[in-house]
Amino acid sequence: MAVQERVLVDKEALLKSMLQEQQDLTVVSEFAQKHANQEIPLQQEYYESLIPLSKPGEGEQYAFKVNLDACTGCKACVTACHNLNGLDEEETWRSVGLLRGGNKEEAKQQHVTTACHHCLEPACAEGCPVNAYEKDEVTGIVKHLDDQCIGCQYCILKCPYEVPQYNKRLGIVRKCDMCTDRLAVGEAPACVQACPTKAISIQVVNKEQVLEEAMDSVVVPGAPNSEFTQPTTTFVSSKPLSKNMLGSDYYSIKPQHSHPPLVGMLVLTQLSVGAFCVDTLFNLLNDNKLINEMQGFHSIVALLLGILALKVSILHLGRPMFAFRAFLGLRTSWLSREIAAFSAFAGCATLYAALFWTQQIEAFAGLTLPDFLKAESLRTQLSLAVAITGIIGVICSVMVYDDCKKELWRGSITGLKFFGTTIVLGLSTIVLASLGGVYFLKPEFAAEVVKVYSANLAILLIIASFAKMAWEGSIFRHLKSKTYSMEKRSAMLMTNHLLVATRLRYLAGFFGGVLLPIFLYSMSQKPIIELNHLMNMFLVAIGIFILTLVGELSERFLFFSAIVSKKMPGDV
Repeated sequence: MAVQERVLVDKEALLKSMLQEQQDLTVVSEFAQKHANQEIPLQQEYYESLIPLSKPGEGEQYAFKVNLDACTGCKACVTACHNLNGLDEEETWRSVGLLRGGNKEEAKQQHVTTACHHCLEPACAEGCPVNAYEKDEVTGIVKHLDDQCIGCQYCILKCPYEVPQYNKRLGIVRKCDMCTDRLAVGEAPACVQACPTKAISIQVVNKEQVLEEAMDSVVVPGAPNSEFTQPTTTFVSSKPLSKNMLGSDYYSIKPQHSHPPLVGMLVLTQLSVGAFCVDTLFNLLNDNKLINEMQGFHSIVALLLGILALKVSILHLGRPMFAFRAFLGLRTSWLSREIAAFSAFAGCATLYAALFWTQQIEAFAGLTLPDFLKAESLRTQLSLAVAITGIIGVICSVMVYDDCKKELWRGSITGLKFFGTTIVLGLSTIVLASLGGVYFLKPEFAAEVVKVYSANLAILLIIASFAKMAWEGSIFRHLKSKTYSMEKRSAMLMTNHLLVATRLRYLAGFFGGVLLPIFLYSMSQKPIIELNHLMNMFLVAIGIFILTLVGELSERFLFFSAIVSKKMPGDV
């Protein structure tokens, strides 16, 4: 009996404590109850103190101000932004992250709400190839022009704060515009209105002061360096944040978007450029009738692969029908310059390839072409033009990613990878085109082709492939590093989540770039080349081409997927 009474007492105490706990409302619940009871003024009157009463003057602009002491991480701002702006289900323009740090005696954590920083030098606008961004001269708000956007998503790579969001349904990028229409009529942005603790407000900032404060600083611990874009958002707190604080997702690394169309475009354009450059170099260094005979076939193969690359690149666009706008950003965007360079390359390459088939063109069209089109000097000049425009195109490709200011995409790293691919695939393509051309079109030149092309190119391919893979593999030495550097985190991705792609890259690269070329070289040492032997060499060349191509496609897949960079704090 005593036991039963004790159980009843315990249950009654538990029930009372639970009821009492329900009386202690959360900040959000208190905010909602006050509105329901009409205890506080509604909308404009209540939020008037959270937005400026006048527009920015000369040398000023609007900016977000976040009181970190008041931010509870409730995400009311995220929901309001999503609902009031009519965003799609997976689309978010504002996010709430969590910083953690401190020491054993005093552990610290801090919620951080963040959206577009409306930077003084917005990287998204600078990199856009179609000028789909504008910075308002009066308010300083960075707006995205949806109608102008072609959905290339380059601004997502350029923005260090991962602000622009791609909308698959619309095929365009969209972002926060500080609810500019509401501000224009004296109403606070959605996030400001929704925050129950008044943690978010709009202020007017002095641009010169923002610039000074951006020098070698960050908006919050762990964020990208402010010097790049000069963000205007101010995060304030009465309790200084520990320098060792990191985003709660810092150690939770995961593969990034692999951008398959970009992988294909980059590898195939570099293949085409490499093939033309190898062919041109052989022509300049060797005065050989055979080389002139083979160049026509080489140029056709390289041209077709180059055109395929440009076709593949359009698949990356959300609105490919407006791809012609990509030249609008030539003044500021490396992406526009890359497109212009490869367009010039394709034009020169088409004309160069056509010059080798003037007789066939005359016979097919029933006309006589001018003699200057048949001159050897014109071919030489055009071959140099093709090589130069192609190299400029690859340089622009390097700068497209170097300009994103990501540590693992800096020019020295990206340049070695891109030009390494150009050399490796250029050599393997000419090996295949040479043996294929002589086997199917000119078998009488078999012995000389094998001597001039196969043996020499095989040796060069072995050296280039081995050197490129050895240099790329040097990143794995960071796995033993005590610091959690970008290189170590990227290497961890490649040896865990991306292990299959990593293995494919090195296995295909070794067999296609080293082992089979050694085999081809040994086959080329036979004094008399018979047709069956030539066929076997051609099959080996096919293997070399396919495997080196697979290896370089895998390397470029890892280039995008294994990228790690600083960002605003996220949530677990």
